[in-house]
Amino acid sequence: MRRPIIALTCTILLAGCPRQALFVVLPGEEGGVGAITVDDGKTVTTLDQPYAAAESRAGSSEPVEESRGNIGVIFRRAIAAQPILPHHFRLYFILGSNRLTPESAAAYRSVFNDIEQRPVYQVEVIGFTDTVGDLASNQALSVSRAVAIRVALVRDGVDRDAISVAGRGKRDLLVPTPDHVAEPRNRRVEITVR
Repeated sequence: MRRPIIALTCTILLAGCPRQALFVVLPGEEGGVGAITVDDGKTVTTLDQPYAAAESRAGSSEPVEESRGNIGVIFRRAIAAQPILPHHFRLYFILGSNRLTPESAAAYRSVFNDIEQRPVYQVEVIGFTDTVGDLASNQALSVSRAVAIRVALVRDGVDRDAISVAGRGKRDLLVPTPDHVAEPRNRRVEITVR
């Protein structure tokens, strides 16, 4: 998932100085940035590099050099207030059951850890099956898988009311297959944590 551009601005009142604003572009989680434009009506400054900054003072703006450390100090409250972006997880199940594969049982901890970092959260769990079995039994199994994850999360301390569950059966296959094909990647739950 790509993290959006983060642009911070801070208005600072300094003794004996006119009011100024500082604009800074922070890189995303993977280091990439987009661009912002600071336009004071006279000068247009484009900031398109990590930690690029521009200062607006007395009605005009110009690029400025700011160290990462200084930016961290100036914007510490804004940086701390950034929301945690939604995360998406996929866990897989043993054929015909609502038991996680050993690899997914280990990966479950990442889901719980992500939820635990959030002061407020919503969790959506959607269960899926492969194409083995009929439509009704696959629908029931997909719901059972989603409910099994909700039960585990509640057992570990997640608020039950913050978790929604649904089942899609053999609809929305991750790997398209004909009927009666045991495809392990289709036996899954998709979990979105917001």
